[in-house]
Amino acid sequence: MKVRWLLVAAILAAGPWAQAYEVLFEAESPYHHIRVTEEEGFRYLSFDETRGTQSAMKLSDPTFLYYTYTRLAFAGLAFVGEPKDALFVGLGGASMPKFFRRHYPEANMDIAEIDPVIVEVAKKRFEFAEDPRTRVYVKDGRVFLTKIDKQYDLIVLDAYNTSSIPFHLTTKEFMEEVRRRLKPTGVVVANIWSPDLNQYFEAEIKTMQVTFPELYIFPGLSSGNYIFVATNQPGQIQRYVLVERAKEIMREKKFHFDLADLVKSTYQYATKRPCRAEVLTDNRAPVETMRSQKAM
Repeated sequence: MKVRWLLVAAILAAGPWAQAYEVLFEAESPYHHIRVTEEEGFRYLSFDETRGTQSAMKLSDPTFLYYTYTRLAFAGLAFVGEPKDALFVGLGGASMPKFFRRHYPEANMDIAEIDPVIVEVAKKRFEFAEDPRTRVYVKDGRVFLTKIDKQYDLIVLDAYNTSSIPFHLTTKEFMEEVRRRLKPTGVVVANIWSPDLNQYFEAEIKTMQVTFPELYIFPGLSSGNYIFVATNQPGQIQRYVLVERAKEIMREKKFHFDLADLVKSTYQYATKRPCRAEVLTDNRAPVETMRSQKAM
């Protein structure tokens, strides 16, 4: 692995709006081109050689959730209540695991991350740390799920990104494995990135519809991210019920953002949403091709 530790200032070629940023780390891992930069009080993680960011950390508050979709992901808490066991598939800059640990210090948290360099970067550059209740497994998320004998209240799938999607983490067979690892009242939260309503987006909805009893979507609006929340119990939960639950969470946990307002403004019930798409399976999941095709 070729690693370059850089402490240089770079100037963006953006005319009069050019800004200086510092490159703290750059490396080729087995899975990504990893770059860590710092600018105006924030540290950023990217998985390619452009400045598109995968994760962001506020230096003055490492548990601050910068992106709206990371805040939306915690809408899943309104479905499950006080989680005792949580699993995050994908670590990145550890924004969501750090936030979860801050507000749920007594919960057990497992994290499956395939890239050992990402784990190292999260610890050295993004103030992430394991502790007696937080454990990282350097494994593919699907392999991890097939090897464990444990169930969770909350499973967060955050292994998809803008440039590539591991197809084996999108299929019905994978989602069935996820559901088997949920407690009876558990929920799965998936961060799906889609700049428009393409065929992959519709196929993922269909796949989760046939796997889970109920499905909800919370769009990130300007970010292009959509949070899918699928439950292990049948029965629609109305918007106003989730809003009240979110308010209760806010009163107790005092998040730095208004979870209730996010739930209220983005809630979509998707269990019966019409989808002219095929279910993704291990035998057929051409997700990269489907992302370039408009939804039918």
